[in-house]
Amino acid sequence: MSVANIMVALGFTFIHLGSKYFKLHLFSVNQFTSFVGGISLAYVFFHLIPTIQSYQHDVMESFSLSATNASHLIFGSILAGIVVFYFLELLLKSTRINIANKSFGSSGLFWAHIGAYFLYNFIIGILLSDIGFTSTVTAFFYLFAIGLHFLTNDWVLRHHFEDLYDRYGIKLLVAAVLIGWLIGVLIHIPHVVMGLLEAFVAGGLILNAIKDELPACRGNGMTSFMVGLVSYTIILLAI
Repeated sequence: MSVANIMVALGFTFIHLGSKYFKLHLFSVNQFTSFVGGISLAYVFFHLIPTIQSYQHDVMESFSLSATNASHLIFGSILAGIVVFYFLELLLKSTRINIANKSFGSSGLFWAHIGAYFLYNFIIGILLSDIGFTSTVTAFFYLFAIGLHFLTNDWVLRHHFEDLYDRYGIKLLVAAVLIGWLIGVLIHIPHVVMGLLEAFVAGGLILNAIKDELPACRGNGMTSFMVGLVSYTIILLAI
């Protein structure tokens, strides 16, 4: 059990719990979310996807697949992450209309969302238990990239569900990361399963970045997006 992994798990906890009190003074919400979008996409394409591709040999051996079919399974897992969170967003949009017409209660949608994000955080917790950080610096940049993504998710969920999220949701998402991390530490999970789970998370990260963060790139938001994208790409290539 690495001290760096423990610190990252605790860092995720503090980010979730402190998201309600995070205030922007130097930047607008538009600039900040655009900046996070750039970081998220840089992280996916310059770290997550190359890491996921390294699992190809394990997938080939575990499922007796050719290199091409193993690649299809890996990228199919990425696509599954995109599809799951895409349909969740469609549900949100559909139900917001029903809520506006007072024909549907918001609590059912809230629990559906929290269930999906609980799974998302739970998988990230499991993956965290398997990451071998080469240094404190790499652990920090991992915490920075995923933590900003968590912070944006908190804002979106709190915007839609307000009191329900602060009362129940935030605690469940914190618990999800910690439970996933503990299970990953205590139970051996095959390496190939870790790879496919990481691919699924990459899909969710791509979809959420496009859905919640990239649309904010209006006006000076585009500058913030490019700063986040370029600066984090340089960091990832350097470490």
